[in-house]
Amino acid sequence: MTAAGQFIAELHNERRRGKVSSETELHLKHVFRTLGWEASTPTLAAAVGEEIDRLEREAATLRKLRGDLFGGG
Repeated sequence: MTAAGQFIAELHNERRRGKVSSETELHLKHVFRTLGWEASTPTLAAAVGEEIDRLEREAATLRKLRGDLFGGG
């Protein structure tokens, strides 16, 4: 199994446990398909890093909106 395939299999297991959203799983599958399942480990790791950054920005925006609109933390 390729590194990409193994990562997606583990990601799927985490989604089934409720730790990752189906949207994140689908998005990374799409990214990996675009990069190619035989892409290098550093390329795949960079793609995962970009997804993490995107999710962190999203979380920060949600926290800000919650604080601005509902007050408190």
